[in-house]
Amino acid sequence: NFKKPIVMFPSRMLSHKGIYEFINAVKIIKKQKVNARFVLVGDLDEENPSGIKLNIINNWVNEHLVEYWGHKKNMPKILNQASIIVLPSYREGFPKVLMEAAACGRPTITTNVPGCKDAVVNNYTGILVPAKNSKKLANEIEKLLNNKYKINKMSFNSRNYALKNFDIKHIVDKHTKLYREILKK
Repeated sequence: NFKKPIVMFPSRMLSHKGIYEFINAVKIIKKQKVNARFVLVGDLDEENPSGIKLNIINNWVNEHLVEYWGHKKNMPKILNQASIIVLPSYREGFPKVLMEAAACGRPTITTNVPGCKDAVVNNYTGILVPAKNSKKLANEIEKLLNNKYKINKMSFNSRNYALKNFDIKHIVDKHTKLYREILKK
């Protein structure tokens, strides 16, 4: 596959999802002349106080930092186009997009914060970085882009991890068991 690898930020366009850290990391990586495409995928939420305005995103696009694909309905198909998923969020519940990325067999670079760190096995299915650290984020993206073997290994590990841990049947069984225990009490 001679196509440029795609590094994807799949999230609503909100500052607390780590979008500025992602953009700053892209700026650092582009100075190193790394051959990759950087893509933002997700809804605008301009009413949200931490929402990123479309004109800011358009500036990033015009500066050739990123592509903006907007909101997409079929996320598994979109995630499958990526080589690496990046979500440098400040906080999450349990990020569905990271489970979907794993199910698609995509390595993830995310932050070592509750929620995100629960969806990734560090250095096995993905890489954990400190929140709000563009330099470390850039370094890890670049290292992974330069190691096709590691991307392939983490892709394989992610898919298997998702099958074992994120299967909806297992989740429903765990919830049912939990509810039964609560009802007994």
